Amino acid sequence: MGNVLTVVAKLSAKPGKGDELAGILAEQVAAVRRAEPDCLVYRLHRSKKDPDLFLFYEQYRSDAAFDLHRKAPHLAAFRDRRDPLVAGPPQVDFYLSLTE
Repeated sequence: MGNVLTVVAKLSAKPGKGDELAGILAEQVAAVRRAEPDCLVYRLHRSKKDPDLFLFYEQYRSDAAFDLHRKAPHLAAFRDRRDPLVAGPPQVDFYLSLTE
């Protein structure tokens, strides 16, 4: 499937908040997988080197699918719980697949 939108997002927990943030992010993953059929991949990773650093690897069928993800009401509740635990805004990069 060509032209898949890939999103790579990194976010850091405030010092000592990594475990609490990990729990909230894992719940977020489950919610996205349940509610967003056009989100093809939504994987959460935690750095082996820095346990307060997290990476999301996401793939969406289209830009429109990602736009729906960003505006999804189920994510707003997670943002409210997540944001007090993060050190700053996420770093987000976007890629368009060239091969399948």
